[in-house]
Amino acid sequence: MRPKRYTRHWTVFLLSLLACGLGAFALWQAAGGPAQPASGSAPAKEELAAQRSSLLDQAAALARGYYYQEAIDLLEQAGPGLQNEQTAQAAESYRQAQQDLVLYEGTVYHIFFHSLIVYPELAFDDTGHPAEGYNMWMTTVSEFQKMLPLLLEKGFVLYDITELVETAEDGTVTPKPIYLPPGKKPLVLSVDDVSYYDYMAPDGFASRMVINDQGDVVTEVQAPDGTVYQTYEGDVQPILDQFVKEHPEFSWRGAKGVLAPTGYQGAFGYRITDLELYTPEEGQQMLEAVKAISQRLRETGWQIGCHSYTHNGYWRGDITMEELESDLTRWKELIGTYTGQTNILITPFGAHYSPDDPRYQYMIDQGFTILCPVQANMSTTFTGQGMIQNRLNLDGYTMLKHPERVSQHFFDPQLVLDGARPPL
Repeated sequence: MRPKRYTRHWTVFLLSLLACGLGAFALWQAAGGPAQPASGSAPAKEELAAQRSSLLDQAAALARGYYYQEAIDLLEQAGPGLQNEQTAQAAESYRQAQQDLVLYEGTVYHIFFHSLIVYPELAFDDTGHPAEGYNMWMTTVSEFQKMLPLLLEKGFVLYDITELVETAEDGTVTPKPIYLPPGKKPLVLSVDDVSYYDYMAPDGFASRMVINDQGDVVTEVQAPDGTVYQTYEGDVQPILDQFVKEHPEFSWRGAKGVLAPTGYQGAFGYRITDLELYTPEEGQQMLEAVKAISQRLRETGWQIGCHSYTHNGYWRGDITMEELESDLTRWKELIGTYTGQTNILITPFGAHYSPDDPRYQYMIDQGFTILCPVQANMSTTFTGQGMIQNRLNLDGYTMLKHPERVSQHFFDPQLVLDGARPPL
């Protein structure tokens, strides 16, 4: 029997189910709480059947997201009046699914994006930032939305990058075994530059993240007519959240991806590194917003990584030790203080650093045991002190100039390319 695999996402997942009306209170009543109709009456049987149906639906939803043990526990810990042959059969099916998990020994795939283009007509009009840059390195909302079902069809399942490593007491980092249903493949997803820079504001991108009245992290977007609105379709994070909600089988136990802000213009659209430009009250509100958003993101399956403070060109390989120390120190103090501790460093420009490079050792010493450069092969190596995992960019450049890199593993880019893209 496979070992139980509990993660913090289980709590969040179950709470979300309860919030949808499948509350534990009804189960408590069925288990012996007050106000039960007389046993044997038609209303009592109907109520019991409804409660059992709700219980089975909850368990099925958990199992779809690979929370097999939690689904079993839910069924087996229900009140005696709810348990019957149907619940026993369901529990046994989830137990069998848990037993059928197999050790995955193939490639751990890692794809990444930048902020999505919401309005291509603004991004590609060449009146703000050069359209060629957006065409090269960005993906549109339409393209991303088309990718997700294709990835699901190919058997990919989102996997938490931090669950790929095991760290011993002496600090040694080794691969953590991955158990998945037969035919499933782990997929790590990350997003660079989740800061919503000023230069992007007039070019059809989201401007910041916000928590809406439903408690979801969504994006704030300005339409071409100047209207500002909140939407679930303004960037990778809210789109993926909604897709996983509809297709929990696309996420291994609630995992989503890694969001990596830089620092020089704050995080998540809040200019917390330029507080001198705001009143103390405004500055405090922005700091609290970043804290709240970060907490909610982590609660809903996201990791937050470091993408450097400056994203300066010196990261392309010739960065000095002094520049590296200054850069990472500022990120940890001015951004990480509010987004939370992280061991994930996503290097600017996809820069590679050899394990015998003193700069790599400094990154390790600063707690960044997961390093993510860029390389099409998406290879993963362990250095003893950490993990280096290469990523593939699914943007205009790759889909138009190197479509084979995408079709080899994922899908034909022609199936998703936005017709609004100009020639590259």
